[in-house]
Amino acid sequence: MRYNHILEIIRKNPSKHQFESLSEAEVQREIVEGIPQDYIDFLREVGYGTVNGTCFNFYGGLVEVDEILGHLYDEDSHPELKDVFLFGDNFSGDAVGFLTTDHWAIVEIWHDDDLSINPTEEKTFEEFVVNMFEQFK
Repeated sequence: MRYNHILEIIRKNPSKHQFESLSEAEVQREIVEGIPQDYIDFLREVGYGTVNGTCFNFYGGLVEVDEILGHLYDEDSHPELKDVFLFGDNFSGDAVGFLTTDHWAIVEIWHDDDLSINPTEEKTFEEFVVNMFEQFK
């Protein structure tokens, strides 16, 4: 399994990292053309939940920007955000997701910077997950 190391971190720190499983049917609903396999593997193996209490929240599936940032989001002002599907947020108004028009690149949406799209240092979802959990072992 791809995420054994992450599962071990969660098992050793259940009060810090709280995750729930998804059913196979729920995982299957997330599979769309182009979606990174490492993201699907994460949903299947790890599920959804929070890292280090309130550091980061992984959603139980992809979410459109307006569902999370709807109070700030105006489609006319930010048409590029329709191409972003979010997979989590930092509990402070900044969300992270995939930019589908750029080979599903991982991007952050900063709420205090006019909802700008910012690429992350991580090039894959798996790299993003590993970096996130390594901070809070």
